[in-house]
Amino acid sequence: MGKSRGIKNAGGVYPGRLNQADFNEMIHKARSLPLRRDVVTLLTYVRESRVVGTQGTGNMPLKSVREVTARFVDPPVLDTEIGNRVYRLRSEADVWPLYFLHILADVGGLLAAQRGKQWRLKRMGSNFLDMNELQQVVYLLSVWWYQVNWLVAYPLEGMGDRLPLHFNLMALMRLDVLPVGKAVRFETFADGLISDANLKWHSQNQDFAVLTLRSSIRSMVVKILQEFGVLETEYKEKPLGKSTTRELVAFKINRFGKELLESLKMMETGTI
Repeated sequence: MGKSRGIKNAGGVYPGRLNQADFNEMIHKARSLPLRRDVVTLLTYVRESRVVGTQGTGNMPLKSVREVTARFVDPPVLDTEIGNRVYRLRSEADVWPLYFLHILADVGGLLAAQRGKQWRLKRMGSNFLDMNELQQVVYLLSVWWYQVNWLVAYPLEGMGDRLPLHFNLMALMRLDVLPVGKAVRFETFADGLISDANLKWHSQNQDFAVLTLRSSIRSMVVKILQEFGVLETEYKEKPLGKSTTRELVAFKINRFGKELLESLKMMETGTI
């Protein structure tokens, strides 16, 4: 997944189809987006603190994990209590809200994080902090869409090592035709994308292949786009044993999201 030219210019995207009032509304939505705010928090923390990557993976040490996530818009739960036992945080990789941002910042060239060495902002990281809020969101989304291996959001062995060629473009095509504000059944969208890409579950046990592949679309596409403010989701409670679980039934693209998807298309066609 790579569109280096588009990503290089992503920070300069200006959705020219919008009037000034609509553009100002886009800036407002980008400014309030928790994901963007948390990335700024992470980069600022790295710039102002001494963070030394762990010897094994280069990830953030636990002390720093606790300090930086406490500053997030919605601080994640780090320790889990089950019965009388408390399961303490063991690794940055266990904290998806932080690990996800680390991946975006690393792949996007915003910071350098190496084993046993101090984390530091790269030049692009400093430039990122000087961008306006909408430019920041567009840049981060472009990094996810064109550079990151999406399987980091659904790392099950049966998915293989890579997604089918041009999977991200097929997803973009499917999303592009969806009308703004209209609810779309998740299963219909997921099954269509699975068919388009010929996405397979690479495991001898095929009993839950369809459900597993749908779950991958939920994690890699819908939930990520929700983090970027592109869409809203609708869930329903579903019986599970003596309890219930939340099941994704539909989603709808909003105006902000439509413009972000348009920016991704512009990067693909080389118009920015």
